[in-house]
Amino acid sequence: MTDLIEEAARLLQDAGFEIQPVDIDGLSARVLENDTLLGFVLVYDTAGDLLARWSGDTDRLVAQRQFQLRAAGTKAWNSYVLLLARDRANYAEAIALSSIEEDLSGLRKIARSGCEHGSDILRALLPLMPLQSTPVLDAVDSKEEIRQRTTELAQTVVEAFLSAADPHIVFQLLEKEP
Repeated sequence: MTDLIEEAARLLQDAGFEIQPVDIDGLSARVLENDTLLGFVLVYDTAGDLLARWSGDTDRLVAQRQFQLRAAGTKAWNSYVLLLARDRANYAEAIALSSIEEDLSGLRKIARSGCEHGSDILRALLPLMPLQSTPVLDAVDSKEEIRQRTTELAQTVVEAFLSAADPHIVFQLLEKEP
């Protein structure tokens, strides 16, 4: 079985986060920080444990790290708690996990269950991760693009502009336009 907290820490570290271990009443947790955000990762065995303990555990973590949060400046407005459970939540638990994420008080919250494998953990962490792939854009013929978008100008003006003619010539052509 994957060590959930260590795998989450590794994935976050690979994404550029600084990770620090923290112990809160025997619960293994991590503090994560990068240039723009600060947060905590808490791991539970079951979704039921997560639902029963997340609020108190989060409050204790915030109290323990209050000075770090205060010193974070603008990052404090972008603070997260990631709540992960190994087992998959049942229907009622899944609804309760959603309501945790909708709770807008304090830290932003991400609550996920079914985090057994690396891919499950990565999926849970995606809201915090940088874009994973660069968009592929087709090459654009900029001159042809300009020709297509300048339908209200005379062709002679557009061609003069595209041929790098002296700006005075382009202005003269524009002045002659009706």
